[in-house]
Amino acid sequence: MSPGPAAEQAEGVDTARMTVGAPGRPLDRWWSLLFAVSGVALLPWIVLLYLFQPAVAAVGNLALAATGALAVLAVGLLVSAALTLARSRYLAMISTATATLALCAGFFHVVTGTADNPRAAAFATVVVVGPVAVLGILVARHGARPRRRGTDRLIAVLFVLGAVATVLAWVRAASMGFDAQYAHHLKIAWIALDVAEAGALLLTAAALWQHPARVPAAAAVTGTLLCSDVWFNVVGATGEARTNAIQMAFVSIPLAVAALWVGVREIRQARQAE
Repeated sequence: MSPGPAAEQAEGVDTARMTVGAPGRPLDRWWSLLFAVSGVALLPWIVLLYLFQPAVAAVGNLALAATGALAVLAVGLLVSAALTLARSRYLAMISTATATLALCAGFFHVVTGTADNPRAAAFATVVVVGPVAVLGILVARHGARPRRRGTDRLIAVLFVLGAVATVLAWVRAASMGFDAQYAHHLKIAWIALDVAEAGALLLTAAALWQHPARVPAAAAVTGTLLCSDVWFNVVGATGEARTNAIQMAFVSIPLAVAALWVGVREIRQARQAE
C-alpha cells in the first residue's frame, strides 16, 4: 500500500528539516575543515610576523586605501538601510560585514598613526566608527526577528546618518591631505588583524559543524577581515612588500569569497526550508 499525499508531504518536510540548518551536513563538514585548517595555518604566520614584521614602514597609496575603505563602508550602511526597510534576511549578514569593516578601518587608522594629528584623528574615528559599529552589531544580533515599522524606519535613518558621517569624515581627511610617509606600530596592527582572522575562520568552521544559524554572521566577519587585509596590505604597501601582498591575495581572496558564499547559501537554504 503506497503512502498518501499527506504522508509524502510530511516526509518531504522532515527531509528538509534534516538537510537544511542541521549540523553535520556532509558538504558543511568539508567547508568546516577548510576554514579550520586555514585558521590553524595562520598561527605560524602570526609567529613570523612577531619575529620579522618591522614596526615602521613606508606608506603606499594612503589616499586610495582610505577612500576605498570609507566608500565601501558608506555603501554598506546605505545597503543596510534598504535591507532594513525591506526586512530582508540578508540584513544581519550585511550589517555584520559593515560593522566589521568599520572596526577594522578605524583600528588601522588609529594604530598606524598615519594622520597629521593622531589624537584628533583617533577622537574623530571613535566618534564615527563607534556608533556605526555598535549599530551594525545590534541589528545583526536582532537578526530577522520582526520589528515594528516605526523601528525599522528609525534604524534605516540611523544607517543613512552613519553613511553621511562616513562621507563627511572622508571629506575632512581629504581636505587635510594624506601626507604621511610612514606607518607606525605595524607589528601590532598586522598581528591583531591576523589573530582576528584566525579566530573568525575557526568560529565559521565551528558554526558550520554545529550551529548553522550562526554561519552567516561568522562568514561575514571572516570574509570582511580577509578582504580588508588584502586591501590595506596591497594598497598601503610599497616595493617588495606590495609584491608579497599581491601574492598572498591569491589565497585570501578565494577564501573570503568562499566564506561569503557559505553565508549566503545558509540564508537561502533556511528560507527554502520554511
